Amino acid sequence: MPFTDLKQSWILPVAAIAVYLLVMFFNSARASLRDGIRCLRRYGTLWRILVVFGLCYAVFQIGVEVFYYYNMPDGNRPIFQWTRPWFLTDEAQIVILKGSVLPALEGVAGIFNVLITTFPFSAVAALMFLANWQDHHAVLSRALRRRFGAPGWIIHFGIVLCAIAAIVNVFLYGPLLPLLNNVVPGLPLLQCSLVVNWLSFLFEIMFGVCVQIYLILMVYAWVRGLNFTHQHLLDFAIRRFSFVMKWSAIVMFASTVLINMPLILANVPPFSHFISADLVPHYVDHVARPILAAFLFLFSGIQIILTFHSESLRKAMGDYFHFLRKDWWSIGCFLLVAVVHFYILNVLNGLVNAGFASNEGVTAVTVVWRLLYPLLAAFVSGWLLASWVCLYKRSEAGRVHAGDWIKY
Repeated sequence: MPFTDLKQSWILPVAAIAVYLLVMFFNSARASLRDGIRCLRRYGTLWRILVVFGLCYAVFQIGVEVFYYYNMPDGNRPIFQWTRPWFLTDEAQIVILKGSVLPALEGVAGIFNVLITTFPFSAVAALMFLANWQDHHAVLSRALRRRFGAPGWIIHFGIVLCAIAAIVNVFLYGPLLPLLNNVVPGLPLLQCSLVVNWLSFLFEIMFGVCVQIYLILMVYAWVRGLNFTHQHLLDFAIRRFSFVMKWSAIVMFASTVLINMPLILANVPPFSHFISADLVPHYVDHVARPILAAFLFLFSGIQIILTFHSESLRKAMGDYFHFLRKDWWSIGCFLLVAVVHFYILNVLNGLVNAGFASNEGVTAVTVVWRLLYPLLAAFVSGWLLASWVCLYKRSEAGRVHAGDWIKY
């Protein structure tokens, strides 16, 4: 490569680093972002919990591929090859750069709703929930009845039904599905699987929201310098979940209408005559997911307001718009930093997975990377969630820009 070309090739990376440093050190949310790092140093559990969920998902996916490799017929089984040099065409790299935008936005939206992928750990949580582990099931039941009265029993029954589906859904990814395929006709099995997957998805959202509230309260304990036990904090998070339930129901309804219902109806006559199953994945990726992400962005502060304040959904909406009017610039700076970091994570993940595996299968590098990536994602996610809580509490106290407001 000529010297002039080599010199020009450094312009874009240097410019990107310079812009990144400007964004990080010259934005009005920098005090909250710094507090997020301090919180992670004080409570390492905050991001270790996220690591556990990420590793469970990665190990489960690797395990499913290994199961299919030994049980699927030739031509349908995954391909494993241990060595492959990294290679991607310029066109493929551009595709990854463009395709990482939506996952990055969804990652940021997760800060305001559900930050973690709870599957397949949600099946273990569902089993522990049904077994009333440490009396958490009873705590939720009492909280729902106190919050909603008689309808609380109906909500409780729905959660139990979704918990059962979450347990069944794990087996549908593994040994149970091939066995059922030999007994149940293909279309009814597919229809039942989609319904079970939908109910399981609802439980995953509810479980994820409960974990998110637990993490938010942990950050709050650091902000205020409070002592706590994890069991009591989890019980408190479960009780606060009953107040966040109305907003979570709206999010679950939106995801059901936009994503789950088209998938189910595309395989159920007579709706299948009007909805093409082949077009549904394209619709989900290019229409449903962007709409849902935009919706969560638009109402980003509702969950955290309901977590901290026992108030109606209408009152929370009013408080949220007041929060926006008061500190819109700091919120925008925080969103910019969050999008940048999630975008970098998704681009890096895409380049490694596609560059080392491409269409030739799974390699040792991609397997190791899939186990390392949850650590990076958990640290960034935990830091940004803690920073978001710090930003909100600073806004409540009128100390968004105060550098020494939090002492702990």
